[in-house]
Amino acid sequence: MLTRLEIEGFKSFENLKIDLLPFTAIIGSNAAGKSNLFDAIQLLSNLATRDVAEAVKDLRGEPLELFRQTSKGRAKQIKLAAEVLIDPTVRDPWGSEVRLKHTRLRYEVTLERRETRPDIERIQVAHEAVYPILKKGDRWAESLKPNRAFRQEHLRYSRSTALVSTEQKAEGTEFSVSQDGRHGRRRRNIPARAAEATILYGMTNAEFPHVFALREELRHWRLLQLDPALLRRPVPATASDVLSPDGANLAAVLAQLKAETRSKERPTGVLADIAAELNYLIPGTSGLDATLNEASREFRIELTMRDDLTFSSRVISDGTLRVLAILTMLHDPNHRGLICFEEPENGVHPARVKLLVERLRAMVTLPAELEESDYEPQPLTQLLINSHSPVVLSAMLDEKMRSIDGAILFADTSSIADPSDASTRRRTRLRSVRTPDPQSTLVDVNDMPQGYVSDAELKSVLETVSAEG
Repeated sequence: MLTRLEIEGFKSFENLKIDLLPFTAIIGSNAAGKSNLFDAIQLLSNLATRDVAEAVKDLRGEPLELFRQTSKGRAKQIKLAAEVLIDPTVRDPWGSEVRLKHTRLRYEVTLERRETRPDIERIQVAHEAVYPILKKGDRWAESLKPNRAFRQEHLRYSRSTALVSTEQKAEGTEFSVSQDGRHGRRRRNIPARAAEATILYGMTNAEFPHVFALREELRHWRLLQLDPALLRRPVPATASDVLSPDGANLAAVLAQLKAETRSKERPTGVLADIAAELNYLIPGTSGLDATLNEASREFRIELTMRDDLTFSSRVISDGTLRVLAILTMLHDPNHRGLICFEEPENGVHPARVKLLVERLRAMVTLPAELEESDYEPQPLTQLLINSHSPVVLSAMLDEKMRSIDGAILFADTSSIADPSDASTRRRTRLRSVRTPDPQSTLVDVNDMPQGYVSDAELKSVLETVSAEG
């Protein structure tokens, strides 16, 4: 679970620091930087499993364009930091399972443009570190007011020394990785004068459990950019059963869920629950199935409507398919981690958007609302959405215009004057909407000198809600 994000020098961001809840909405107009925020999260995830050159390929824009551009030129470095809550148990690809002693970690990484030959630049890792977050001063955990069962299972604090650090030596930069043993005495030192991959990228087993667990956390972060045209298509039987960012293999994911959860009493397994949720949000659906066409060896999605007529995904609306995809991921018992979902309201009638927001919020990990009795640990699930819709904003506010269903962050751009050369530069800023309980807010006034979003600004946006109809 991503609890805090800091960005410097990436696209439109300059000295950005934000805290995130299990359910967070980023609200703003087009070109405010909402998608750039998701790109930064995606870059962090990519760096955990790919070398730097591959990690920057999937992002919007050329690699050089990821570095912030101002009137003074393009930045030389991108600095990213993420504070996370990791699952207390980690399993590596060979079946080794380890129970962790510390679950609150801070990860820092700096990418730098370096000229390796005349007029030839490469992006390399200049700094990387993993620090334990101490119990004293863990503002995020204190603000969420988790119950006793969640604290005992998920909030563990036993380390005080760095797990990964960067050291500058006479012979050049060196990464140092600390073993999890007592006092972290065992260390691995790795020369990093021209590092083209992160330490996390090389952690493929549980030899260093906490660092490997951090890698697994970042690896499971998902950015969904669902393409209805691809959601409609049949899927080869050999397709992956992990939902792809564009949703192209949705039929295969549904087929796998059906196979894993069906019984004699429930022949479609959890697909019946997904259909019920879908009908709650988009009335008219009575059944859902994913079938295999033996001739073509392809999975296909079928929806049954209230009149008992069955339709293939080829004729289902864009909005229905997008909602089906996100419900599928959130109902998958194997799913864990962070989902970034762009504009969930697309294709959904404005009258149903509030219901959609409520259902999405109910499907994430909410530490303060978990039942104490019969508590069974589940993988941590988090959802970040971005939207320009006043309907989404309205769905997350109470009558006093305070956020009630998670954190709301307003994205816009602001100008910064530089008196040294009388220039100005633009940057994305994110400001928080107030919560009903000021004592539980995550906002640090030192991080947000602009303060909260004013009631006047909220009213201005909400007044445009009629345009959503």
